[in-house]
Amino acid sequence: MGKRERRRKREQAKRKNQAQQRPNTPQPIVLEYPEEAPRIRVVIKHDAPEDAQKVSTLYWEIKNDGSWARTVSSIGVSSNVGAVATAHSHAVLLSCPCANCSEPISVANRSWANKVGGKYLDTEAPTYLCWDCTTVQKRQETERQQRIAAEKRAEQEREKQKAEEVKRLIAEAIEDEEGKSEAISCLPEDNAPALALYVALVSYAARNPGKPLPSITNIGSMGWTGDTGQDRELLLALYYANLLAISQETPVQAFSLSKDGDDITFVAKDVAWRLIGSLPIAQERVGEITYGFQTAPGPRGSEARKAVAALTEQTEVTNVAAYINGLLTKKYSYPEVPEARREELTDVIRKGFNHGYTPGQMICFAWRAADSAAAWKERNARMGPPEAASASVTSLNGKIDKAIELHHAIPEYEAPRWHATPLALSSLRRLHADIQWVHSREVIEACTLCDHHGLKDTVHPETGAGAVWRCTHPVEIPTQQQEEVEPNWWDDAPEPADT
Repeated sequence: MGKRERRRKREQAKRKNQAQQRPNTPQPIVLEYPEEAPRIRVVIKHDAPEDAQKVSTLYWEIKNDGSWARTVSSIGVSSNVGAVATAHSHAVLLSCPCANCSEPISVANRSWANKVGGKYLDTEAPTYLCWDCTTVQKRQETERQQRIAAEKRAEQEREKQKAEEVKRLIAEAIEDEEGKSEAISCLPEDNAPALALYVALVSYAARNPGKPLPSITNIGSMGWTGDTGQDRELLLALYYANLLAISQETPVQAFSLSKDGDDITFVAKDVAWRLIGSLPIAQERVGEITYGFQTAPGPRGSEARKAVAALTEQTEVTNVAAYINGLLTKKYSYPEVPEARREELTDVIRKGFNHGYTPGQMICFAWRAADSAAAWKERNARMGPPEAASASVTSLNGKIDKAIELHHAIPEYEAPRWHATPLALSSLRRLHADIQWVHSREVIEACTLCDHHGLKDTVHPETGAGAVWRCTHPVEIPTQQQEEVEPNWWDDAPEPADT
């Protein structure tokens, strides 16, 4: 006797015992096909009409091989037969156990029976579940979805609370920054570039009263000094020296929670700043800074002046290099100078400034170099835009060398409106010129208030003792006549291909 036969007899005995125990309970009509080795058990409702019982019996009957004994259309109208059979009966596939509990799977119609058990209703269905397991699975899935929804709501609530906490901390931080109004007692004299930038910031604030100092992000790629990374370090140095405070116009995106979650940090490049103290006080401080750069004695003063000169030169060089790249990309639709030649470009521009050419003359050199490189490309059809961009460096070097050799007079050009000049450049130029004025040999020799070293006798403000201090030459000094040079009516510098 096989396993299925024993199970069938147990189920029959169980149904018989249940019938004996509950004789008054209506029992459904149960049929099994085929009779010798059943593959399907048909369960017809006890209260089904005789016509419905007959239709259901004909609908579910199968042959010995497991295929359907008759087609639906042979029983009657297809839609009516299917509706009557499914409304009053269902079938259990005895050869198709549930993938979860191994109990036979119940099906509601013949198409679903073939999907689960195959054409002959004897294929095991490892992916299908019985009704009870399906109900449990659906309940578990519903519970899982509810749990996920609850966790999502909890996460949203935590994010909301976190956002409110960040908003509160930002408001407190801005309030603290707005409370900074005390003037500092001493300047950070060990950071000359930061003080030079502070001079430029005060100049900007004077030109734009009532407006905050813009963030590095809003200024653009040139920033304050042409190097946004350097700008960030200098601005932070001024902030920690209590010369700058964060402006209330700073966007919320510039702030974030600290790692420990109990304080606020800020992104320096996204912060808008303001001067601490009133503008007149800041301008007085600028006067002290400028005077300190001009007159500070000893190695410390010399190093500070060199640092200002280096910062100014760096900003000038970066400005001219950016102008050349702008010409190449905006006017000629070429790429920028190749990365491999940018260091050489910087050295060539620095050479021009070291030979005394003014910023306006260097703009002229840059314009001519880019124009010559474009003309050279047009004469050489096999050369492309990248070669022309690279050739602009060679052309610039050749034109500067030619002008130095022949003492050509170079006109001064103004940079066009589309060129973004570093915001601090003009202030750095004035500061550097004021420092050079005090230490210029020609000015010292023309000054009647100091000796040939540029020093004058004075009284120490604290001790009252006599002292020697650097003279700032407050009297008007006649400017020296510039050396006449040969005018250059045309640009005869060699082209890149010939250099």
